[in-house]
Amino acid sequence: MEGWSEVVRIPLSNDTSSNNITSLKFDSIYNLLWFGTSQGYTRSFTTVPSSSINPYSQSLQLSPYTSFKTTLGKNKVLGNISHKDGILSLSNNCINFNDRRGITKFSISSSDNELLNNLSCFTFNGSMTSEVVIGTNSSLLKVDLNKPSNISTFNHDGNIISINNLSKYLILGKSNGSVELFDPIGNVSIKEFQAHNGVLFDFDVHDNLITTCGASIRSRRYYHGHHHNQQQQQNSNTPELTLDPLVNLFDIRTKKSLAPIPFPAGASAVKFLPKLSNMIVIASYTGQLQFVDVFDHTHTSIYQADLLLSNSNQIQNPHQYKSPSLQNLEVSANGEHLAFMDSYSHLHIWSLNSSSSSKTFVSYPPPLDQPDTTISPMYGPYSIDENIPLSTVGMPFYKDQLLSGFPYELSFTKELARIQTQIDPELLIESEKTKGFIPYDKVKYGPRNIYKRYQSLNDNKSGGSTYDGKILPKFISEQKNSSKSLRKTISNSSIDSDNPIEKDKDKDKDNEDTNNNSSIFQYKPNQPGNKVPNCYSILQIQYSKFGVRDFDFSFYNKTEYCGLENHIDNSYINALLQLYRFQPEFHYLVLGNLLKEWLPNDYNTIINNKNPQGSSILNELGYLFDMMEKAKGKNVNISNFTQILSMNEIIKSKGLINVNECQTLNSKDLRNLITMFNEVLINQLNQDFFIQTQSKPLSSLMGIPYELEIKSSSKACLINEKSGGLMFNLDLITPPSNALNQYAVVINNKWNNQSNIINPNTTKKNITIVTYLEYSVNQFRSVPCQQSHSHQFPHNLEIRKSIVSLPSLLSINVNLSSTEFKLINSFEQWLLPEFYVFNNNNSSNNPLSFRQNVSQLENPKNYLKYELVGFVCEISHQSDSATGFHNLVSFIKTGGEWYLFNNFLVMPIPQEEVFNLSSNWKKPVVLLYNSSDISSNKFEYFHSETFAKIPSLNSSILYRDHFAGTIRESYKKEYELLTEQEAPEFGSIVAIDAEFVNLAPDEFEIRYTGDKKLIKPKVLSLARLSIIRGEDGPKFGKAFIDDYIVHTNEIHDYLTNFSGIEPGDLDPIKSQKNLTTLQTTYRKLWLLLNMGIVFVGHGLYNDFRGINIQVPSNQIRDTAEFFYKSSYKRQLSLKFLAYILLKEKVQTGNHDSIEDAYTALLLYRKYLDLLAQGQFEDTLSNVYMEGTALRFKVPE
Repeated sequence: MEGWSEVVRIPLSNDTSSNNITSLKFDSIYNLLWFGTSQGYTRSFTTVPSSSINPYSQSLQLSPYTSFKTTLGKNKVLGNISHKDGILSLSNNCINFNDRRGITKFSISSSDNELLNNLSCFTFNGSMTSEVVIGTNSSLLKVDLNKPSNISTFNHDGNIISINNLSKYLILGKSNGSVELFDPIGNVSIKEFQAHNGVLFDFDVHDNLITTCGASIRSRRYYHGHHHNQQQQQNSNTPELTLDPLVNLFDIRTKKSLAPIPFPAGASAVKFLPKLSNMIVIASYTGQLQFVDVFDHTHTSIYQADLLLSNSNQIQNPHQYKSPSLQNLEVSANGEHLAFMDSYSHLHIWSLNSSSSSKTFVSYPPPLDQPDTTISPMYGPYSIDENIPLSTVGMPFYKDQLLSGFPYELSFTKELARIQTQIDPELLIESEKTKGFIPYDKVKYGPRNIYKRYQSLNDNKSGGSTYDGKILPKFISEQKNSSKSLRKTISNSSIDSDNPIEKDKDKDKDNEDTNNNSSIFQYKPNQPGNKVPNCYSILQIQYSKFGVRDFDFSFYNKTEYCGLENHIDNSYINALLQLYRFQPEFHYLVLGNLLKEWLPNDYNTIINNKNPQGSSILNELGYLFDMMEKAKGKNVNISNFTQILSMNEIIKSKGLINVNECQTLNSKDLRNLITMFNEVLINQLNQDFFIQTQSKPLSSLMGIPYELEIKSSSKACLINEKSGGLMFNLDLITPPSNALNQYAVVINNKWNNQSNIINPNTTKKNITIVTYLEYSVNQFRSVPCQQSHSHQFPHNLEIRKSIVSLPSLLSINVNLSSTEFKLINSFEQWLLPEFYVFNNNNSSNNPLSFRQNVSQLENPKNYLKYELVGFVCEISHQSDSATGFHNLVSFIKTGGEWYLFNNFLVMPIPQEEVFNLSSNWKKPVVLLYNSSDISSNKFEYFHSETFAKIPSLNSSILYRDHFAGTIRESYKKEYELLTEQEAPEFGSIVAIDAEFVNLAPDEFEIRYTGDKKLIKPKVLSLARLSIIRGEDGPKFGKAFIDDYIVHTNEIHDYLTNFSGIEPGDLDPIKSQKNLTTLQTTYRKLWLLLNMGIVFVGHGLYNDFRGINIQVPSNQIRDTAEFFYKSSYKRQLSLKFLAYILLKEKVQTGNHDSIEDAYTALLLYRKYLDLLAQGQFEDTLSNVYMEGTALRFKVPE
């Protein structure tokens, strides 16, 4: 702790004998230093800007703030405590509460209550600032600040000379030199440490440590033959004290003493430093200051305070000279200042690195109330023509530094300090190509010279966040009827969830709350200046202290279709996943694959192939589709699916992993990313189908056969090759300008049979996607031949690639350049809701022809109709070259209506807007078309009542072990597998609990005010899952699943205190437990879910979210929700409920998921019993009342 020095020394009293300083205290909230005097006054100082020659000097100066009487008569002030509403002062028979301006809130003394006698010290009652505990020589008192006349006593015999507090305990310094640990809730003494056998000078507490200093009784020694006079004999009973050369340390957790800290000078005061909990400062009466690390006593810094008077004239009577001594050591709340007094009432303030340290005693103090001032009368007014010297007008006197006197090195931007708008990089590129003036593009940039009103964040008085000048809804816990809203949010089930009356009431209230805000994201056509409508915005999830569950997703989605969360790796794929999910054949093909079992668990898969989940993209996509189906209008997290993507070597090699929500991508990069992912996804799914089922159903559904012909233009060259292949995505190519004109002429001729005149103004308007498809399915290139021949004549190779036929489900990648998209924007209606494909069997060069209308077909018998299912669209909020200002949305037609899917925002959208591509910020990227001949065999979605009877279902994993890698025969099982005679039935009850490990920590944004904002939550991964039997019988409460999940990636935090998972437990090589892959455990839970099993647990919202599975509310029995009283806004822990209701102590060590599941099951049964007896509401109220008394903690 180098760098401490004295910055201020102030004499606080001219009369050192009659008005001494008796107490000193830094304010914990405001920038104030308080001290009490021997005459009963409480005074305060605050820091002020320096008035030295250099206006920006860093020296500290103090100015008086308030002074007021706080004791009866001339009783001295024994101590002060700062409160959020004022300052508390104590004398030997009185306690005062004043605001910081000195106005009395209350004053109670011994005349009001006889208990208030011989008071010695006081402090807050733990973390409760509404109660004060006072120590006396005979008792321990408690005063309620809200009802100061309400004074109660603890079961204590007093003899207290000093007191301090922790969150749960009071620390009492006693007159015999000991330190006592006292529990104010249980009203019992926990432990007494014999710190010093003489007297206690000072002690301090921080976290779980207590440090003390004092004096001990010196042993008297007598020698034979030594003569003692009478006076010595009379004083033989008076103990002789000597300063202890050691500073003691005690650990509250272990209730034991630690190694003491040597301090040969003899300590008179000791304090912890707030910012460095391992550092303490020790002071002696002679002014020696020593900073010591409590865990490394060799880490020491020593200073000497100058306590001598600088002016000897201050000693008015030399016979009254006192040796200087250090008294009342205190440390500021921010840990950057020390304050102490000397024996002449001089205040000394030391600071750390005084030239650069903070000039305040607390971090970010609120402003102080200032005294009311009167404005001096103005003389005049003076007219310009009057013969009066200007010097008579005068200038105001400023004590503080003016804002206009800023240093020369600082500079400010005009226009309210707005950031200047950057020049569009596309203009810079165009300016290099074009000579002369570039006209302003009003269509792209909107009207010019439009004033935008400046809006301060302080204008938002309602507390909600703003978007585009409008107020978004607050967190659910902050809204009106927040208790009901939060109850609805934090739970997934309720006994009354099927009550239609309550549902209607809640719905009406929700509509009331959101009526004023519902238009924020509503689509509004004809936006001024080519502005992007709010519904296409880049959305952000906000997090409160309740986490993501407090975010009002329902404001963004009032449909029956689920939205997908962002703020997760690879969330750019959300729009594409929604697109494929709403194509029935693709959806049901992927989902139906889950009926079969594919659970690789060998070391080669887990370690060599880097697939610890033991899963595949196909399986995880099936599980995701099932979640999206069950979620209905709720939000879904794709964490399991994106985790398997991140482990896939092909995905990684293609650069398709994105972990920053596309913040570093420009428009072109984002289009490349999603089109490449679309191509790789379908190929990988087709490969997974073959590995798992030895079939390739996607080849027949989405496969596009093509022929490739390469031949020479010279007869001397014998190259003439033909080959074929299959691809899954058709890459759209822009035809050259001559081809566009040619297609336009053909279309005009067919539409204008009465005239052969072509209107050039309508030529572009006739171009549609059909034109592009016609060109893209037949590609021709000519390249120089590189082969060696006997002749030397140069010649070319002609390469032709032709699409033979189109599949039933056509996926089209539209990865064009910005210039090509501008051309599409200029067409009247480029994107078509349907088109027709004609097979030219007699044409080898052009086997396919495309038409817009049936009336144009030459032979209607051979056509196929293709209808648009939907498309992924890129939205650019700035220029195409800007990074981080582009996002992907999808337009999908389902149930005869068009919907917009923008991550978790889902809303209906007009068809006109879907096909309107006239804005340059809107670019279709992936198109999906259905043909009329697509299979009409509908997949019957899973129904819980009949799921177990599906013939192709393989549920054998429920009845056998399937361990990853090697089986540890020595490991003792804590579960008993289900037998087929115990096969779960619809409505059966099981109890569940899950434990997790932390793969990545929370990501925070630290603001200049010191506040932290969560911007990305921690990543949890399932580590253990236990499920126990819940039906009556001999095996009631017996676990049948207890899986530990294998992990090969780095684990940030095992959360051992909460999960019971130790380092190495999940390692496939080191673990002593039998491990399973994540998919093995997930499949067990997924099977139980679809069989209609009812899950009992405590806090199941968090468990199911961490597992990443959607469970319908009618299959959840959550005891955290049942035993919840909305008026308290506090959920009760499983440990506390078991202690109160079951009279059992659980979770005494690390958490055990089997124990937790069994406890939740017993609580659920207790809940049903209380309901049946009609005692539930009374019991719940008593539980909360008892919890309030115990602070909702189980006594140790």
